[in-house]
Amino acid sequence: MPSLHANWLDKINLSSQFGMVSTSIAALTLWHIWLSRNSAIFAGTSMSWICVRNHVIQGVHDLSISFNRKIQDSYINQLRLNHLSFNQIPVMVQNGTWTNWQVPPYGSLKLNTDGSCIDNACAGGGVVLDHTCMIILAFSSSFGIGNSAEAEAKAMHLGLRLCSERGLSISFMELDSLFLVNCFNDLWDPPWAIEYILRDCKNLIPSHASVSHVFWEANGLADRLAAHGHTCQGIFTFERDSLPTTCHAAYQADLLGQPQYRPP
Repeated sequence: MPSLHANWLDKINLSSQFGMVSTSIAALTLWHIWLSRNSAIFAGTSMSWICVRNHVIQGVHDLSISFNRKIQDSYINQLRLNHLSFNQIPVMVQNGTWTNWQVPPYGSLKLNTDGSCIDNACAGGGVVLDHTCMIILAFSSSFGIGNSAEAEAKAMHLGLRLCSERGLSISFMELDSLFLVNCFNDLWDPPWAIEYILRDCKNLIPSHASVSHVFWEANGLADRLAAHGHTCQGIFTFERDSLPTTCHAAYQADLLGQPQYRPP
């Protein structure tokens, strides 16, 4: 089984400036931590993360000045380089927004669900998180043949049913389907194919819970779990340590409160 280091080396791209910066940050950080450790052991100096950080930033800036990119970075990576003051080429900043998964209040639970429909094959997934971003319940499932609205509704229903069976009282529920949220909240009339599903959802959800819409970028973990549902035969539930590998990055983003860019 390849190591994490080998996987990282295999995926780096030194033809773009962002690839060079992200790679050199990691390499220089390890190098300067090693130098600082040796200095502490053999010269009696104290290790300082501030000194390590400053050396790393200076080193990356020095490399950026002489770097000759072979391909253009993506727009989002150019924004990241601008934020770090590493980009040598000005970027025309568009009027997008930054959004992220919002932590629920202390002591409450939030359920995020999402549906996926590929060539009429439906799947869905979702996750219940607490105020510390601890995974209380995560799930993926395939739903058979249908459309995107049915996939979203069935993912919503499955999430509420699993919560009910496990005695989890959610206070908040979020979906990135504005259509389904408005149908559930009686703002729009639902199609007949999902009307009975939504009716049962209203019986399952706690009376104090709210159902609201969020952008896809703030629903990343549920989106990844829904995509994983296409590989499932039936319903699969997960804990933090058994989360599918395709979901790790999305969970880390939620855990760290990392904002995601939404183009205009």
